[in-house]
Amino acid sequence: MADPQPARPVTAPRARALLALLVGGLSSGGNFLLAVTVARLESIGGVGQFALAFSFYVLGSGLVRSMVTDMVLVAESTAASAARRATLLGTVSGLALGTVGMAYGSPYLAVAGLALPGLVLFDYTKAIAVGIGTPTRAIGQEIAWTALTGAAALAGWLRLIDAPVVFAVWALGGGVIGVVAAARQRYALLPGWRADRAQTRVALGFGTQFLLTTGSAQLALTAVVAFAGTAVVGALSAGRTVLGPVNLVLAMAATLILPRLARDRAESGVARRRSAVRLMLLVTGGVLPMAAGVALLPDTVGTALLGDNWAVARSLLPLLAVESLLAVPAAIGFAGLRIERASRRAIVLGVVLGTLRVPVVVAGAVLLGATGAAGALALLALVSAVAWVGSYFLLLRKGAVDRPDRAGPGSDGRDGQPMAPSAARTRSTTVLTADSVSST
Repeated sequence: MADPQPARPVTAPRARALLALLVGGLSSGGNFLLAVTVARLESIGGVGQFALAFSFYVLGSGLVRSMVTDMVLVAESTAASAARRATLLGTVSGLALGTVGMAYGSPYLAVAGLALPGLVLFDYTKAIAVGIGTPTRAIGQEIAWTALTGAAALAGWLRLIDAPVVFAVWALGGGVIGVVAAARQRYALLPGWRADRAQTRVALGFGTQFLLTTGSAQLALTAVVAFAGTAVVGALSAGRTVLGPVNLVLAMAATLILPRLARDRAESGVARRRSAVRLMLLVTGGVLPMAAGVALLPDTVGTALLGDNWAVARSLLPLLAVESLLAVPAAIGFAGLRIERASRRAIVLGVVLGTLRVPVVVAGAVLLGATGAAGALALLALVSAVAWVGSYFLLLRKGAVDRPDRAGPGSDGRDGQPMAPSAARTRSTTVLTADSVSST
């Protein structure tokens, strides 16, 4: 059966961008509520297991996004059949994760593995709806999932259910919603890989790039668990939970970076550097008071949020706040390279930074525990910020971006490399989060 053409978008670009912000806000809000609830109810070791399970969910959904979703958003014609590839990746990853969870005796990992096929379908259907479909469908999905998460969190805070059950409701509920949403869109749900050799080669390339860059954050967590124990990861997760509102604001602000820099594409290199610096100061200055307030949170508020885990998270907040703030310049530099279609430069830089992440974070965790790991993350955030911004500014200074593209659509215009789908897509719904850069 021929793959049905997706409905052409009728939503105005600005309205679609606002709806994308709303979807992102609902998603981040639900995840924050889940993290706070687990951190409040669990031991610090349990929080570490939750953080590891959640990181593998992020890894699985991100892998599907890089290998399947972005290519669909460019082609705008294969959403239904490509869902089989998303299901295949989710199923294989879920089986591996669930097996490890059962062998390790972790209910968080086991449940995450069971729910992962449905969760990646949730992310896939949501991204398609926001990018080339009907954004209100994505909002409906997120409202349903957030309401379900809220009900489970309330039951947890009332001590009616424990933390693993709250997580199970979140994970399995999101998975069911994802399957239902895909079925209502008549997407193919049986796992499979119906793609030609060229599509497969491109998908493998983008998947490898994702694993070597953003995926290194999840690999670092796994390595920390192996060498320093779940308590260290739990302490980091508890601290990041308190910083959740700061990171949410940063992520929403980051969605404005790409279109803002794109508007200056016709300006000179000097003008673009000045614009990037102004944008960096504006976003950082706007979030700095909030980050400082969270880092200096009174014990009464921290204890109300995290319970006994506040004692271990409190000392990490200044370092983790620095890590969050340094994601702003990194995001601006990363966005600048995407706008200038410097794909080879971005890939090489991302791989180098991602390769540094695992040994540095593990060394900090082994030598100084959670404090050492948090310090390593802050140091890596500084290196990442300098590297991304420096690379972007160096590209502007060379004047290479002032030359018109010669390679035509589908290449980056400078090094002749294929342009990533996320870079080729010029829609206003393209979202760049601070986390996607800080994790490299």
